Amino acid sequence: MKVSRILIVLVVMGVILGGVFGFVSFKERMIAQYFAANANPEFTVTAEPARSEEWASVVASVGTLEAIQGVDISSSVAGIVRRIDFQSGGVVKAGQTLVQLDSEIEAGDLRSAEAQLELARLSLNRTRSLAATQTASGAALDQAVANMRVNEAEVTALRAKLAKRTIAAPFGGLVGISKIDVGEYLQPGAPIVGLQDLSSMLCNFSVSQKDIADVAIGRALRMTTDAWPGRVFEGTISAVEPKVDAGTGMVAVQGRFANPDGALRPGMFAAIEIVRPARQPVVTVPTTAVSYSLHGDSVFLVKSAMVEGREVKEAERVTVALGERERDRIAISQGLKPGDLVVTSGQVKLQNGSRLKLVAEKGPQAPAQASRY
Repeated sequence: MKVSRILIVLVVMGVILGGVFGFVSFKERMIAQYFAANANPEFTVTAEPARSEEWASVVASVGTLEAIQGVDISSSVAGIVRRIDFQSGGVVKAGQTLVQLDSEIEAGDLRSAEAQLELARLSLNRTRSLAATQTASGAALDQAVANMRVNEAEVTALRAKLAKRTIAAPFGGLVGISKIDVGEYLQPGAPIVGLQDLSSMLCNFSVSQKDIADVAIGRALRMTTDAWPGRVFEGTISAVEPKVDAGTGMVAVQGRFANPDGALRPGMFAAIEIVRPARQPVVTVPTTAVSYSLHGDSVFLVKSAMVEGREVKEAERVTVALGERERDRIAISQGLKPGDLVVTSGQVKLQNGSRLKLVAEKGPQAPAQASRY
């Protein structure tokens, strides 16, 4: 009886083990068949030849924009705001009245001083007439002249004080948002409104001392901003700091850019390029063709190979050295030659020897920002 049970257990175990080994063998056979059938899948990619171009060599930097003239308007005297003569966000002309403060006391003081001045003038004229006939002494004439000058100085001071009650635009430009209201008591130095002359813009940036030979007043500049992708602003270097910063080894530079449409605004960050006079031949590819890695940047070349009597396209990874960027293209300083067919999209899953299927680009690509950063 015990022998029969042992035999039954052994048979069951044999069946179970046989099923397990059979399933494992079947799975391995199916996996092998799958990979055999898909040993060389084709990856759909786009490609284009590397181009030989001539680029102007540049010195790149990043700067900050400021207006050619820009101030925060404020009052130098205290007073109550009687009238506001500008609209927030509007355009004003040089000398245009912006704010009128209360001026009744100053106007009254000026009228009193002018009356005193007229009296001093009459007194001086009488004293001169008397001195001419020796009826008045020379000391009396000197005193009359001094009184006349004191009153003239007082009138001049009061006129200047009264003029400060009228706050005018020091130059023409665009005003910002008003920070005051009619009837408000304005303290000296309190901000009223910002005023910016946007007809031209200045860009402050720095370059390394090794590039100082390429920095000269009048040298051409190119500038791009995030606010206007694809638009390149042309300008020139207007000033160069004569001293190199000993701590950083950088030289401060200022460029000037025309801004007729007001597209550029103070405070914007900008990418700056100082254009060197000489142009250099370079090999370029689209920026999308480059694969970036900690082990080195690379591109995939499209190579032809004969497999089983037919020509196929295969991928070959090539390590490259990158140069400057210009719009949507990048210079390759080492690793490619003009005419090499480079994969421009679809290279994420590629490796050496991958089979390729070339297709045309799907319509025009959107323009990239005109920058080398």
